[in-house]
Amino acid sequence: MKSAGFFVFMVCLVVLAPPSGAQVQLNEILADPASDWDSDGALGSKTDEWVEIVNNSSLAVDISCYRLTDLSGGTTWRYGFAGTLAPGSVFTVYGSDAVSWQSVNGFPALGLSLNNAGDTVFLYDVSDADTVVVDQYTYKSFETADDRSVGRRADLPSEWVIFDALNPYGGAIPPFGNGCAPTPDGINSCGSGVPIHGTTWGAVKELFSTPM
Repeated sequence: MKSAGFFVFMVCLVVLAPPSGAQVQLNEILADPASDWDSDGALGSKTDEWVEIVNNSSLAVDISCYRLTDLSGGTTWRYGFAGTLAPGSVFTVYGSDAVSWQSVNGFPALGLSLNNAGDTVFLYDVSDADTVVVDQYTYKSFETADDRSVGRRADLPSEWVIFDALNPYGGAIPPFGNGCAPTPDGINSCGSGVPIHGTTWGAVKELFSTPM
């Protein structure tokens, strides 16, 4: 009997238009959470990890045939996207989202399964007969230690930096810290560019909250 995950894969092949020519990329990764990033009221090493993707193209992209996995996952997908991503927009997958998706689609409920000691995150396109890696990033343990994220520079997307306002990185091995807080669901920009230190995730969330 075929699994639900196989069914979802086949529907993607038959029904959905392929994201050809799309510039959807990995944008930011947080593998070692020390805060309640998914805002469910509890800190979880599995549920509060997150991976963000970005649409760097000038057109909206159907992301329904994109999948996330890590080095140990292979094609045991950690998450399958759905819907459309607008130009310049980002989409963040939290570990809790991954667990929900896995449970529904017949995959082991492991979450994003990001290794704190270092890992590789893969973004796949499964719209054709062959799965294709469209982007990947390998991080070391210091890049994502305790509420550090690592992500693309908004002004130079080919370069990655550590968003280390919540846990400053002073090491001599690149990528280096930029003094900015991690930005799930936001563009990787520091705004004024002034380093931010000695804050909390709650304070950071207030900076991006919408007044009622």
